Amino acid sequence: MPRVKCKKCGNILEQGLGSAVLSPHIGPLHYMKCHACGKSSWFNMYTSVKDPITWPPEAKKEQAASLELSDEELEKKRIEESKYEKA
Repeated sequence: MPRVKCKKCGNILEQGLGSAVLSPHIGPLHYMKCHACGKSSWFNMYTSVKDPITWPPEAKKEQAASLELSDEELEKKRIEESKYEKA
């Protein structure tokens, strides 16, 4: 998946090619909605940005939180989440 940078908010995100195929485009530029700010802009799908991904920020927080939990806390979390799973 190519990394694209929103010209309006400056966030860098990975854009799937599925939505890019269906969006209006002129050559490599595809008119799509930014997931970070919600505004539509022209994204260049053929060149990938080298900067690190800044969107979604929740993914980084979840990884950091899961690394800080002890084994007992992880087991309690797993048990609590399993209570709500559908069989």
